[in-house]
Amino acid sequence: MADNQSFSIQGFNLVTLLKRLEAATSRLEDVTVFQESHVLANKDNAPAAVDAPAPAPVAAPAPVAAPAPADIPKSIKEFDLFIKENVIPYVELSKQIEPILGEQAEIFLKAIEKEREVLLIANKSKKINIEDLKFEKLIIKPINELIMKVIKIKDDNRSNKNFNYLNAVSEGVAVLGWIVVSTPISYIPDFKDSAQFWTNRILKDIKGKENEEISIEWVKKFLNIFDELKNYVKEFQTTGISWNGSEDFEECITKLEAGGASGGAPAPPPPPPPPPPANLFEDIKESKNDNKNKTGNNGGSMSAVFAELSKGESITSGLKKVDKSEMTHKNPELRKKPVPLPPKKPKSLSTKEEEIKAVAKVKKAPQHELVDNKWMITNVSKEDIENGMISIDGSMNESVYIGHCEGVVVEIKGKVNAISVNMCERLAVAQASKPQQPIAAIRHFPR
Repeated sequence: MADNQSFSIQGFNLVTLLKRLEAATSRLEDVTVFQESHVLANKDNAPAAVDAPAPAPVAAPAPVAAPAPADIPKSIKEFDLFIKENVIPYVELSKQIEPILGEQAEIFLKAIEKEREVLLIANKSKKINIEDLKFEKLIIKPINELIMKVIKIKDDNRSNKNFNYLNAVSEGVAVLGWIVVSTPISYIPDFKDSAQFWTNRILKDIKGKENEEISIEWVKKFLNIFDELKNYVKEFQTTGISWNGSEDFEECITKLEAGGASGGAPAPPPPPPPPPPANLFEDIKESKNDNKNKTGNNGGSMSAVFAELSKGESITSGLKKVDKSEMTHKNPELRKKPVPLPPKKPKSLSTKEEEIKAVAKVKKAPQHELVDNKWMITNVSKEDIENGMISIDGSMNESVYIGHCEGVVVEIKGKVNAISVNMCERLAVAQASKPQQPIAAIRHFPR
């Protein structure tokens, strides 16, 4: 009797809890319905709200005045004047002569502007030792990349009719390395001499031709850059970069590249978030239903797996029965039969390595000529020449480059400045100290 009474009390408490839960659910549904009706009413009354007086706009805060720029030091002003009066005219003339020459001049200008940036920041920064990795990363590397671009334009346009112009700039652009030298005044003239070798060729080849005047003017403007740069360095940067501050160089250059802090008005605050959707509870219900469906699907698949496992011995009923004549353990003769070969790979499918080899085997036109002061022997094979031998008469002011050759003997008569070999197979280089003397040395390059 006591047990029945206890059970009824527990049942009564459970029913009460269920009723309370239903009441709370109905209240939440009423709140949702009320919210939806309120949103619809606001939409219907929207035109009337337009006639209502708008609230007074909140005054925006006054913009913060931009900080006044620091005074530019005299050394930088003079460097700007050097760029304006000497480098810019050279760039403009280069564009008039040849677009490629103009492109090379633009990169030359960018390298000088990069040096201007370094000088400006160094004026207010602590000194960085040249052995420091920061010096290479922040100063040498950016300028050197631009110098290499200038040289690359020359290398990519060897057949250009204005190659002497490109070569002059390529030989002279290394003068920008003065910025890392402790004695830049004696450093600059060496590169002027290198560039002047090619400008003299320009003046020699241009005599009596249509564009003689503009070429002469271009040579004057280009060589004048070296003279004016030397004068500037002599006055302001006698021992290299002038470090005149206490700030960190890396931090300053990072701020400069990032554009610095803007001095305008602060940005307006972000707009308020959108109102929550009226069917918030419906979304929650849908997400729960989706989760139930997913769980149900997974449960169904798992139940199918367990059903298969519970079959026991009957699980093998669907397997095909093997005849005794086909069993290798009962018929040893079957083991002696050859195993069938795997299917061949279709020829149409090729790996990336095969494609790369096919591209690499495309033969370029052979070259065997003297370009300026360098013998260029490239893409030559045994079939391209008679007896498989190339003979050249060299001199001390010439060098030899041999590249991508196969099965060739190169005979060099006379002493040369240098011999370079690259990507050759079965190559032999024979050299005699003088043209009339017999071969003194033979070097073999199997690969």
